[in-house]
Amino acid sequence: MSKHWFIAFLVSNYSKKKKIGLDLGSGQRNWKEFFQCDHIGLDLPIRLHNKKEERPDISGTIVELPFVNNSFDFISCITVLPYVKNVDNAFREIYRVMKPNGVAIIIIQNPRGIKLHEKTQNYINKFTMKTLTEKLISNGFKSIRHKNLKTFFYSTYFNFTSVYAFAIVKKQ
Repeated sequence: MSKHWFIAFLVSNYSKKKKIGLDLGSGQRNWKEFFQCDHIGLDLPIRLHNKKEERPDISGTIVELPFVNNSFDFISCITVLPYVKNVDNAFREIYRVMKPNGVAIIIIQNPRGIKLHEKTQNYINKFTMKTLTEKLISNGFKSIRHKNLKTFFYSTYFNFTSVYAFAIVKKQ
């Protein structure tokens, strides 16, 4: 699998100086090498993983995270939310397990990305970068995408030119 350099940058940059991270929808652990902190991978129990190193550390669902409040100071959620039935529950759970001053990076397929796979993928949620950010704010988060010039520039650029939309948030 080809790894998008900007997603690797976001995981690496925002996990620096953090103690413990959570990779929601860790899949085959594609971003594992970029984490700069200890982290736990969580994915659905029904996912098949051929190699032991690809398996999640914990099986679970994003709408009922099996962790105590304020557990993680970094959370990544990469291309998971379009498939989640109750996205508000997912946001509440992310908020609940995130430590104060923790950071979450949320990356989704934007409308261009969804259009490419509409016939083969079962998308439930369709967000633009703007509607994703608005949804996160309505669930208690604060966007910090603008606080890093490189993050702001490239997230905006790729939102308009590629298949991804980006949100970088903290608890309000």
